[in-house]
Amino acid sequence: MSTLFMSPKGGNCTTVTASAYALVSAMRGTNTLLVDLCGDIPAALGMTESHGPGINDWLSEDNVSDGQQMVLLGTPMIPGLVVLHRGSRFVHGEPRWEALATAIVELPHDIIIDAGTTFVPEALTQALDQVSMVVRPCYLSLRRASRLPRPTNVFVIKEENRALTVKDVGNVLGVPIAAEIPYEAAISRAVDAGLLPARAEQLFSQYFPKA
Repeated sequence: MSTLFMSPKGGNCTTVTASAYALVSAMRGTNTLLVDLCGDIPAALGMTESHGPGINDWLSEDNVSDGQQMVLLGTPMIPGLVVLHRGSRFVHGEPRWEALATAIVELPHDIIIDAGTTFVPEALTQALDQVSMVVRPCYLSLRRASRLPRPTNVFVIKEENRALTVKDVGNVLGVPIAAEIPYEAAISRAVDAGLLPARAEQLFSQYFPKA
């Protein structure tokens, strides 16, 4: 199973959601690769910032590495989970999106990609099993989301006292709601303390559908 998490705007908890989804996937016994296109995953997971090559280096136009070599660039996080850091800030030359699409299809991993608000071409999204949009039920998020290509499903960060509801999100975007994740202090505390890996199963497992 391959899933790309994206969002119409920053601040929608996309990185935390993608990271937790990958952690829970590994905890359920699936070999999982978490790919960081944004550069925010080390902070969310309490990891040391990597200074070595990462996904942006692998995507560089002059690189000829295959999917298995891409995995070897990653850092084991917990049993069953490898995190592939962003590496260089930018991709040199024309990104090898089609090579990444091929790797996604061929690798024996569940692949979770945190794209955030990064542009992702159709050549990549067509290779994925699902494109999941992470949104809060707010007007600005939905306004921007309605202008983007339609995702496979939506992960809604559910907040109390919002004028808009989870049902409104589904009606506006016209796609299934994959999960309703409460915006709660326990999750924020876990991320702030660098303890998301230790608490992901407790905090998120009940909200994520099983493959």
